[in-house]
Amino acid sequence: MTKRLIISALLTALLVAISAVYLVAQKPSKPISVGMIPLLATPQNYKGKHIQTWGYLHIGRIPEDDSLWLRKEDGDNSLMKNSLALVLSSEQRQAFSCVNHTYVLVQGTLHSEGPDTSSMNSGTITRITHLIGWSPYRDSPCEPKQQCVLVDSWRYVAIP
Repeated sequence: MTKRLIISALLTALLVAISAVYLVAQKPSKPISVGMIPLLATPQNYKGKHIQTWGYLHIGRIPEDDSLWLRKEDGDNSLMKNSLALVLSSEQRQAFSCVNHTYVLVQGTLHSEGPDTSSMNSGTITRITHLIGWSPYRDSPCEPKQQCVLVDSWRYVAIP
């Protein structure tokens, strides 16, 4: 009887280990496509999730000013709760500068404690894996349909 229990326990442990390896080896799921209004209203619902959203990109003079706004006018009037902070590397800031002050599609991981936090923004998007210029476009030094995509774990490239 004890042999059966030991064998049963070993088989269970083996199945758990195989399941864990399978889950870790799976590719990350597709991002959740969600508009800025639900992200701003209930950011805690998307906390830690890989999301895709659209907004007005502002890359500031310093990294702490980098943000994604619901609308251009919200940024012009400093309606901070209508924005999400962006965490961009120096390489990303340079690559994405060609679509600065335009509407963009962004994919990344959202972090937020909710809309009523003391934070100036409604949340933060980190681990940005994709950023594409969206219309309407403003005149910029690069092609209006410029795309910036992740090439490897740290480098982004602008693709015409």
